[in-house]
Amino acid sequence: MGEGTDPRWAAAVEVLDRINTSATPPELVREGLSLLVRQDDVLVRSRRRAEEPVAAREVEVGRALAEAEVPVVPLVGGRGQPWVVDGCVVTAWRWVEAVGTPTPADLGGLARALRERTVGTHVFDVPRFDPLSAIRGAVAHVPIGDPQGDFVRLRAQALSGDWARIADRDPAGTAIVHGDLHEGNVLSTDAGALLTDLELAGAGPCSYDTAPAVVMVERYGADPATLEAFLAAQGHDPRSWPGFATCLAVYELWVTAWSVGVRDRSPELTAEAAIRIGCLRDQTCEPWRLH
Repeated sequence: MGEGTDPRWAAAVEVLDRINTSATPPELVREGLSLLVRQDDVLVRSRRRAEEPVAAREVEVGRALAEAEVPVVPLVGGRGQPWVVDGCVVTAWRWVEAVGTPTPADLGGLARALRERTVGTHVFDVPRFDPLSAIRGAVAHVPIGDPQGDFVRLRAQALSGDWARIADRDPAGTAIVHGDLHEGNVLSTDAGALLTDLELAGAGPCSYDTAPAVVMVERYGADPATLEAFLAAQGHDPRSWPGFATCLAVYELWVTAWSVGVRDRSPELTAEAAIRIGCLRDQTCEPWRLH
C-alpha cells in the first residue's frame, strides 16, 4: 500500500490532521477491508464510502456502550463521526496498548457486562443486530454460480425464518450484542479487558455472544474447560434454550461466510474456506483453524 495510491490513507491522514495535532508520522497498523492508521494515542479506521453504514453502526454502538459503562475502546475526536473524506469514511478511536491475551473468563465477563448493563435500556440507542445481512455482505463480491458463495447465500435464506422466530424471544433478554466475541476482538489491557471491533454489534438476543465460545470447542478443538470458564464468568448458560441452536447455526455460518469472502488472500484461507463449507454442507468435518 503506497501512501499516494490508496485514498483510504489520504482520508485517514486528513482526519488525523484535524483531530490530533502531532508531529509524529502516521503509521499503518493493518490493511484489509479497512485501513487502520495510528498516530500517537489515536487510531483511525478508514473505509471505502460504501461501508459508511458499518462505520455509523460502530460509532453508535461505541457511544452506547460507553454510556452503559461497558468496557470498550473509547471513541475520540468529538461527535461528528463518522467523517466522509474524498470517497472514504473514517472513525477515530483511542489507541490502547495490549498487555497480553484475553482469557475465556475475560470474554465471559464482557458478555456479562453487555447483558447486565444494556438489557432493556441502551438497546434502543443502537441498530438491530442483523447477522444474516452481515453474512450476505461477506460474500456479496463472490459471483452467483460460485458453489461456496451460493451455499452461504442459500443457507442464510434457510436460517432467516428460524432467526426471525427467536431474535426477540431470548429468555435472558435483548441486549447490545457484540456478535463476534472472541479473543481477537478483545484487548487485554492494564485496565482490564476492552471490547473492540464493533462492526457487527447491535440490539439482539444476548445469548448469541455465547456462540463463539461454543464454536471454539466444537469446531476449533479448544479445551472444553475454556467454555466452562466463559460460562462461569458470564453467569449465564443459554444452552438449554431451544433458540440457542439457531444462534449457534447463524454464528457458524458467519465465520464460514467470512472465510469464503477472504479465501483469495492466501492458499491457507482458500483451504480453510473449503474445510468450513464441507463441514456445514457435507458433514465432512475436520478441525477449523483461526486466521
